[in-house]
Amino acid sequence: MRLVLPLVALLLVYALTQAARNGLADVYARPATNFLQDKRDADDVLTDAERQVIISNLGKALKLAPGNPVTLTELGRVHRIKLEIEDLDTAEVERHGNAALDYYQQAARLRPAWPWGWRAMARVRYELYEDDSAAYHEALVLATQFGPWENSVQREVAELGVDTWESLNPAAKLAVAGMIERGLLRQPAAIEDIMDFDEYWQAVCFDTTLDIAASQSSVATNRFPRLHQRCAAFATAQAQELT
Repeated sequence: MRLVLPLVALLLVYALTQAARNGLADVYARPATNFLQDKRDADDVLTDAERQVIISNLGKALKLAPGNPVTLTELGRVHRIKLEIEDLDTAEVERHGNAALDYYQQAARLRPAWPWGWRAMARVRYELYEDDSAAYHEALVLATQFGPWENSVQREVAELGVDTWESLNPAAKLAVAGMIERGLLRQPAAIEDIMDFDEYWQAVCFDTTLDIAASQSSVATNRFPRLHQRCAAFATAQAQELT
């Protein structure tokens, strides 16, 4: 009993200390995260000064509460947003891209089933021209696996996938085709906008790995009925243009 009571007291002190640290971390992280989202919603460009303040506050939050996947994800997001600026030089693209990947990977180890993290990693690797890498393909597959019916994940995987189709391995192609299939059910207008290029339909519909356009393909008709139907319409339109 003499040993148990001090141990309980020690654990209680640790729990209270940790709770206090988490609370203080939230004081730093929440305003930074909210500000970042407000800028995003308003479609405003994040200035370098604003970016540094956000990174500083999120860094302080991470020191107080190490291993917080939300904070890690937000730090990755800040660097990923920087990649959207068109006039970055190669060194800046690599620096911010690698920093974003590092934070996203740390977050993924803590919550591996979170599809938006894998979606973000796929986007960063796309921006780094790593579309022929196994890591890029894996990110597309895992985003699909963990978020098959999430609208934003569907759109991102479809957009990235069709634009890099020729670089994808069979598993990634299957994942992208699956997202297009579900997107045609859930948000057909958005998917049609993404696929608004004949070369995209040509690549997906007539890929020999999936054989989606083939009329006798059981894989296509059973697994991708909407995509199969859409590919059949595309093939018909293409044939009519040639006559």
